[in-house]
Amino acid sequence: MDIHQFLELFVGRWRSQRSDHQFSKGNGSDARAVIEITALNLDDPDLVAICQKHDIHPHTAIHPIKMSWEEESLSSNKPKGHALIVPVPNNLNSPQKGLILTKQGKGIYELGADEALTIQTITAQNVIEERIWYGNPNLRFRVATLLRGNIVSDRHVQSSKFYSEIRSIPQKS
Repeated sequence: MDIHQFLELFVGRWRSQRSDHQFSKGNGSDARAVIEITALNLDDPDLVAICQKHDIHPHTAIHPIKMSWEEESLSSNKPKGHALIVPVPNNLNSPQKGLILTKQGKGIYELGADEALTIQTITAQNVIEERIWYGNPNLRFRVATLLRGNIVSDRHVQSSKFYSEIRSIPQKS
């Protein structure tokens, strides 16, 4: 599978189950959510704004997406949100590695030989590492780890989240 096939599989509606562990607090939680992922056109105003913020031409992006989610709960407080994710390959002839642009910042991605996508985002205080892979086209797994400190020798795991996601509505052809 190449990066284009991998990212095309993102599109659709997914039911997500998350297990979360906060290491500093010694506790964990579980949550369920519905995630809707749609493909963006390269002239989408939000996509153009993110690219301009990072001084990158929008037409260098591959398979940009908009994600929106809403947690399922019995209470009236149902956390929800959205994000734009814009992959920009380092080299169009070899797009397996590149940048990931979001409104919050930018990170790097790499699709490995094991067909798992690794994304690393570095902030002033933290590193967020996420690994995504498919069990099959309708079953996706993600692990996100928040590390305190941005120097390799001074990193401490703050939290780890595991997601299992099942496609409930296929992507549009």
